[in-house]
Amino acid sequence: MSMHSMHSEGKPWLTQPVMLHSSRKYTCSLKSDTLCKWQQGYWRFWYEADHRYALPTLAFFMATIVLFAIPFLTSKLVRKPPPKIKAVRQLLAILRYLAYRSYRIRPLNWNSAPLGILILGAIGTVFFVCMTLGPRPYYWPNQKSPPISFGGSPPIATRSGWMSLACLPFIMATSTKSNMITMLTGVSHEKLQLFHRWISYACFVLALIHTFPFIVFNVWKGTMESEWHTDVCYWTGVIALIAQVRDQIRLPPVWDLDYAQRKANERPGLADIRFQLSPSKCQL
Repeated sequence: MSMHSMHSEGKPWLTQPVMLHSSRKYTCSLKSDTLCKWQQGYWRFWYEADHRYALPTLAFFMATIVLFAIPFLTSKLVRKPPPKIKAVRQLLAILRYLAYRSYRIRPLNWNSAPLGILILGAIGTVFFVCMTLGPRPYYWPNQKSPPISFGGSPPIATRSGWMSLACLPFIMATSTKSNMITMLTGVSHEKLQLFHRWISYACFVLALIHTFPFIVFNVWKGTMESEWHTDVCYWTGVIALIAQVRDQIRLPPVWDLDYAQRKANERPGLADIRFQLSPSKCQL
């Protein structure tokens, strides 16, 4: 079977030769120089979208790490008490307040994260919202008659996809007990789990924003069914979304029968409980 036939049937094979990079050369096919110039605008050009959106996202996370690393590494290298200067002591007091001040919401029986962490989360939310919804347009102004095509990838889907991808290294970095971020900032693995969840939520929401514009565009174009049967990106994308949904939603561990049996054995009178697993339910 030829590579062309495998690709046309939507089989998950890599085209040959496998390349780790692609060319940024682009030749505009639009009939007007004005339209070509608009298409290749700073926030719209598809071939530079990774530089416009993925790299700033990486820079945002790296700047946050540096912000925490500077005082931690300084305290390790300079083992002297802070100078008795009023401005310095006030700054330290503000930092301590931000690091420890939390809020109790009694109706929900919930304690918030420290104020500084909430402010950092708000800044991250503003960053992603502005980077996603700020640049226009959300969809290319394509036309069926007369035929005008600026591209097949909606701009909002392109930028949200790159930002979602840029979140992945930091999701992985904050998930392990031994990690470089803890070494540089002194923030414990347990406290990093909050950032791990927040970055995971951002990655998931951006992935959804990346997905649905393609569906809307192909339904408008009338090619949704053919794209599903011929383009492997839709298959792998659905698998990735299912995996993210599974990671974001906490399901009860009904499948962990060993854990349930151990818990039963810890309580007197329950050691004789036997668990039987059926396809639809877990019975005692």
